[in-house]
Amino acid sequence: MKRYIKLSYNISGDTPLYPETPPVIIEKVKEISKGNSCNTSIINISSHTGTHIDVPRHFIDSGRAISDYSLEEFFFIRPLLIDCPKGIDEIIEIDDLAVLVDSPQADILLIRTGFQEYRNRDVNTYCFRNPCLSTDAARWIRKNFPCIRGLGIDCISVSSGINREMGRETHRILLTDNDFTGAAVLIVEDMFLPSEINDLNEVIVSPIFIEGLDGAPCTVIGIIED
Repeated sequence: MKRYIKLSYNISGDTPLYPETPPVIIEKVKEISKGNSCNTSIINISSHTGTHIDVPRHFIDSGRAISDYSLEEFFFIRPLLIDCPKGIDEIIEIDDLAVLVDSPQADILLIRTGFQEYRNRDVNTYCFRNPCLSTDAARWIRKNFPCIRGLGIDCISVSSGINREMGRETHRILLTDNDFTGAAVLIVEDMFLPSEINDLNEVIVSPIFIEGLDGAPCTVIGIIED
């Protein structure tokens, strides 16, 4: 029997955002309660709002946009979820990901730092003081695990407020189609990875497909076979 678990957050006006990301605006333009025939809204959000996916166009001008991907490329059948406890301003290094050596065929790596505990109780810390992925760790993944096509994390970003330049380079390393054997690694940020999940059989990332976009909010579905 299959169970389906949502590994993403709903978007609202209170959604935590990476520094300098424009605020979420959800505006009602038609309301039945006000005499209109239907309810209609306008949504104004960044392409990197809430649980979202970064594609190569985010950091590489010539990189693929969200609309350049096929549906199959957002399906992952060999996910690896690893626990990597990290606190404020800490950095995820190669040693933290050593368990990956035992799963060389994994096609998406999900890093559970536990930092999502700050998302509801201390939004400022969640947005500005999160753990980040080092450039060395990103390069190690690309060089040694060419099957990995996706990387998800339960933080606002693989970059952080105090390590922004390192974070930018980490993005470039993961998102480039050049210099490494495997395909660019799609990055899913601000994921919901609850502690009660120990294993996943499949992961589906379902983004909004908009022409030319550098990333998009997405719903992430985890599949568990009992």
